[in-house]
Amino acid sequence: MRREQNLSLVSAVMSGALIAAGLLLLLVARVNPDTAAGMRRVATDLVAPVWGVVRAPIDGLARLGDEVAGYFGAISRAKALESELDLANQRLRQSRVQARELLQLKRLMAVREPRRQVIVTTRIAAATSGSVVRFAMLAVGATAGVTRDMPVIGADGLVGRTLDVGQIASRVLLITDPLSRVPVIVERTGQAGLAAGRNLPTLLLIDRVGPDLPLRVGDRIVTSGDGGVFPPGVVVGQVIDARADGPVIRPAQPPLGAGYVTVETAWLPMPEAAETGPVFDAPVPVEARSRGAPRPRLRSDPATAAPMP
Repeated sequence: MRREQNLSLVSAVMSGALIAAGLLLLLVARVNPDTAAGMRRVATDLVAPVWGVVRAPIDGLARLGDEVAGYFGAISRAKALESELDLANQRLRQSRVQARELLQLKRLMAVREPRRQVIVTTRIAAATSGSVVRFAMLAVGATAGVTRDMPVIGADGLVGRTLDVGQIASRVLLITDPLSRVPVIVERTGQAGLAAGRNLPTLLLIDRVGPDLPLRVGDRIVTSGDGGVFPPGVVVGQVIDARADGPVIRPAQPPLGAGYVTVETAWLPMPEAAETGPVFDAPVPVEARSRGAPRPRLRSDPATAAPMP
């Protein structure tokens, strides 16, 4: 009992001393902050080695536990990676065989595919987002070979198409403009449709055709190549709202901060009418012929042309 009383007395004295020391430190810090800061630095220098010695075995045990857990986890991850590697190699072999067969078929059928041709690479000089139209300006024009309806593509995806072309500047109709309609396809499902601008930072996927499959958030939308302006496979954006009445697409390449963009030739430009060669005049109605109008003639090379009876 006396020993317990002595221990209680020692504990009370130590507690009082600690409280008094704390109050003294608070008073010193209040009266003389520089002295308090020096005392804290000294206390830190004294406690740091002791704390390092105390923490050494604890840190060692923690590292040992992490290494053991990492070892057993590495075994399971290695097995999972091996299975994924086998599956990837199998798909790679299949894709190589299919690519070789496709190349052979194209050679047999003499398929001629159009090639993408870059006209100029430049920066977007300015971009606006008005209440009616959304367009950007390029500091290149007809002198650099730019014409109307050429796709403008950024590093991350489609930006728009050229609309008004001057000699040294061009106006680009952005894909977010209400007048913009981009033929697209959903990579995962193969559904085709139109990415329609609506004067907002997002697009709507309209007029979908193809497999009746619901879309998912994160589905990639790329150009399909239909219409002849935009080349196929250019990223337009990804679905952020897969609602059935009109999925919402977030564009992959915002015009502001796009940096460098490329202006390419149209994927499948409309063929221009030949200046020479056989062409037909507009048909003449039968009623007009009865009143003595001339019959339509076939225009051909002047050197070999012969009058029709």
